[in-house]
Amino acid sequence: MSNKKEVQFLYDLEKLLISRKKDKPSGSYSTELFENGIDMIAQKVGEEAVETIIASKNQDDSEVVNESADLLYHLVALLVERDIPLDRVVGELMDRRKK
Repeated sequence: MSNKKEVQFLYDLEKLLISRKKDKPSGSYSTELFENGIDMIAQKVGEEAVETIIASKNQDDSEVVNESADLLYHLVALLVERDIPLDRVVGELMDRRKK
């Protein structure tokens, strides 16, 4: 696994979502999320977390991967909605690793 490429993708996703929040292009699912606000985004994070948990109990790894991708997408959208940089979450994880 090429860690730098995968991590960079999350930062690129964050930039895209920031752009979608600002520009609100028509027909974009991200636009719909941001227009509906934090309640909808938080609800989607919860739904995707539950779906990830359920998928983890099944034998199909691809289901876990798909649901985890949905969860990460919605989590990054939630951070963007709250104006919390992804770097802050990564920094918190790094600080915890040091302990």
